[in-house]
Amino acid sequence: QIEVHPGNYVFYDRQQLWTGGSCSTEKQIAVRVLSRVISHYPDRNVMLLDAGALALTKDSSPQGGVCSIEGHPKLECYKMSQEVIMVRPKEAKTKFPFQVFPLEKEVFLVPNHSCLAAACFDRYFVVDNDTGTFDANEEIIEEWFPYKGW
Repeated sequence: QIEVHPGNYVFYDRQQLWTGGSCSTEKQIAVRVLSRVISHYPDRNVMLLDAGALALTKDSSPQGGVCSIEGHPKLECYKMSQEVIMVRPKEAKTKFPFQVFPLEKEVFLVPNHSCLAAACFDRYFVVDNDTGTFDANEEIIEEWFPYKGW
């Protein structure tokens, strides 16, 4: 018998990246969750994003963190509540680059497990992009509506 996991086959995720069998770079992961910077905490060296467990789930991955921010491997999404994520530098002595992340800046989050993250949404916006990086202004070529209720 064959065991089928359609979510990972379609999207891949950080878990698949860790195993190395399905994809070898973050650019090969097709799913992203769009989030915004909503607060800075310079005294704690932390910023806050407006996506949480309701957008990503609380699953962990072997790389650590609750997700990653596309293009920023030196940052760690280390703590999550229902609606927000806290982000800090991976190196404790590194000052957080707040100037790179002004309030309301949009960032793309790479989920640990795409199946669960995708299940949090009622539609997917599809872009035609083979660069592996995403931009909030990209042309949406299709909207996919997942089948639910199985």
